[in-house]
Amino acid sequence: MTILCTDRDKLEIFLKSNLKEKRYIHSLGVETMAVKLAKLHGADVEKAAFAGRYHDLAKCMTEEELNRIIRLYGISDEYMNNQALSHSKVAEALLRYEFGVTDEDTLAAVSGHTTGRRGMSLLEEIIYVADAIEDNRSYKELKTLQKQAETDLDGACLFIMDYTIDLINSKGRSLDRDTSEARDYISERIARSTNDK
Repeated sequence: MTILCTDRDKLEIFLKSNLKEKRYIHSLGVETMAVKLAKLHGADVEKAAFAGRYHDLAKCMTEEELNRIIRLYGISDEYMNNQALSHSKVAEALLRYEFGVTDEDTLAAVSGHTTGRRGMSLLEEIIYVADAIEDNRSYKELKTLQKQAETDLDGACLFIMDYTIDLINSKGRSLDRDTSEARDYISERIARSTNDK
């Protein structure tokens, strides 16, 4: 399966020229981890590599640039002046409208990599988890989570979501609805899986 991208060379130049070196290294790390998880869990490896590599395409853009693209492509106003959440939506729009990417699962994985969502696909979950556990991250639970993700992707995903929600709450920031719904969705799926055993 080939990801339809009108000009992969142009996309790669855009990525390298718009990301700081540390963020570019992170993107390569997410690509590597996403490929590993895709192979282990039976997801499309090419889609995982592509979404992992380009998920942060807009991460280093200024708030002004992000707002301009939000307006240009009719992305919801709720993402205005919110770089933390808008960069994933803007990355999805750039891939779709500027670089001709048409695969909806790949686009959804890029769009939801910061929040997740209810009903997320296997590919979306892989990119969400890979973003948090790629080798360049440095927190004490990293190796444990990497090991868990190999055999229990839902469990690793739930841990990351719980951690994210606790962090957002501790900072007194408002929680994106998609994140709370994604957490409930994964939690329900784990409960169903446990009950089926």
